Amino acid sequence: MGATSLQELFEHELGDVYFAEHRLVDAYESFAANTNDQELTDLFEEHREQVGNHIERLVQIFDTMGEPPQEEECQGIEELLAEYEEFVEEGPDANVLDLYNVTTAGKTQRYEITAYESLIEVAKALDNEDAVDLLRETLDEEQETLDRLQEHGAAFDYDSIPA
Repeated sequence: MGATSLQELFEHELGDVYFAEHRLVDAYESFAANTNDQELTDLFEEHREQVGNHIERLVQIFDTMGEPPQEEECQGIEELLAEYEEFVEEGPDANVLDLYNVTTAGKTQRYEITAYESLIEVAKALDNEDAVDLLRETLDEEQETLDRLQEHGAAFDYDSIPA
């Protein structure tokens, strides 16, 4: 059944990001476990803990609508993480894997940022200010994580990777 109203669209997209956040808890654990750089490992672990807060906020939004939290499978995140798992299984050089962890995490952050920006716009159209506030809080954290990933990527020692 397709969405026929803004509210149904909002619930669908909320379920999509709810699914994605659950998948990313495990993904950030993998990123941390597969990274040799302690600063990067710490960043991944910090964000993994933050994701728990993101999930709690999504549950709060579902609660305010009188709906139980429902996941909608998010093919975008599923494909990004499947690609990541395949890459890791190939046994790349440790420094290559560190860089790949940064870029894959950055891709997931950009996906989430776009999802949260879209949700905020629909919540505004629905005059759901409580949802707007909760979504904006998460969006700010997602952007902060992306900024930190980009800083780490910019400082990456590319000379440590064979050409």
